[in-house]
Amino acid sequence: MTDVAPLPVPAPPPGRRSSTRWVVAGVGLIALAAFAIWAKGRIDGLDTSTQATNPIIRWEYVFERPQTPGFLRERAIEHLKLTVIPVVLGILISAVLALVARKLRWTLTPITVFASFLYTIPSFALFGLLVTYTTNFTAAVTALTTYTLLILVRNFVAGLESVPDHVLDAADGLGMSPMRRLVTVEVPLALPVIMTGIRVATITTVGLVAVTSIIQLGGLGVLIFDGYQRTYTTLITLGTVLSVLLAIVLDFALDRLGRVLTPWTRRRAAR
Repeated sequence: MTDVAPLPVPAPPPGRRSSTRWVVAGVGLIALAAFAIWAKGRIDGLDTSTQATNPIIRWEYVFERPQTPGFLRERAIEHLKLTVIPVVLGILISAVLALVARKLRWTLTPITVFASFLYTIPSFALFGLLVTYTTNFTAAVTALTTYTLLILVRNFVAGLESVPDHVLDAADGLGMSPMRRLVTVEVPLALPVIMTGIRVATITTVGLVAVTSIIQLGGLGVLIFDGYQRTYTTLITLGTVLSVLLAIVLDFALDRLGRVLTPWTRRRAAR
């Protein structure tokens, strides 16, 4: 019996990982700059006495108020939950849609158009519409999940289509069934592109979760809206900074996970 050569593994396109990091960093910097401009405008509009008692952040609220640590922890956990659940659901739905689009090519355009339509619906309008028919939590998860579909479906399809034909032919030559080829060849090689989509969808969802505070959810967004209503910039600062930190932590965790799941990309990058 002759030995069968292992399937060739293509190297990831150069610059993909670094360009993604620049995109993530750019989004974070833009968000921080927008907040700084907005906060400065709000503070400049206050009279001198109000500004003296309402600085950007009052540290005694953070370190001396006994209720603050527990309150911030609850809001952060809620924000994390409202981020993870929609992203996981979006991954499952997008995987199914991508497989359908791969099998039936004519469905790719309708699926993409429908996902694009859902993505263009204003978040306030979608939350308000869904909350009239279901619970606040279900409305939030449903709306946030729909916003992940466009990003994830595109990356799932792009990832699967990035697998070279000669690799698929080699898998067929080894007698692999379609399901085994999908699980052991196509999905692993498509993971770098898929993980990029998951990271972008996760960061996007972290930002959108804040909007759900209009239906008494929102995680860290509750701090931002409460601070705005009370003209108390400490809450706005905490909500914004913690949201950005949560996005950075989740992006870092997903980057590490992607490296663990695709060890061959590290070996090729080291050459």
